[in-house]
Amino acid sequence: MTESEHKDAGRRHEPLRVIDRRTFTPEGERRQPDAVVEEAALHVPPPPPGPVAATPGGRAAPQDARDSDPVSSAHFQNLILNLARQAAANLGATHHPLTGQVEIDLESAQQMIALLQALRLKTRGNLTGEETELLEGLIGDLQMQYVAIRSKATTKP
Repeated sequence: MTESEHKDAGRRHEPLRVIDRRTFTPEGERRQPDAVVEEAALHVPPPPPGPVAATPGGRAAPQDARDSDPVSSAHFQNLILNLARQAAANLGATHHPLTGQVEIDLESAQQMIALLQALRLKTRGNLTGEETELLEGLIGDLQMQYVAIRSKATTKP
């Protein structure tokens, strides 16, 4: 543990002081300029003991899926699925909403796949098993579809 981490650990157990420095009292009267009222001292409890893993950024990350926020997990999964749907649409998986035609845009599909790969890289070690499986599976499937469509496009006369 570095010296700064040791100092931070010591501060976590000190009570938090709240000082009201407003110009007026709750009743609307003007405070005396030199009067400082200390409202309360709050004790911040230490974090509960439990297994956490340090991430490369020095943050603590939950090791178990039970420790993660289910709402954030759902939002993350929704983001991943939306990017994957866009990539699949660019690979011709759906019909264009206006023309009704299947359109293939390999460059846009490649950009969406690259975004998913960047998210995988930046979130490594911070995802639940379910999130990791979803992300890895989608990237793998999209890459295979991209390669298949690209090879078809280059072999056609």
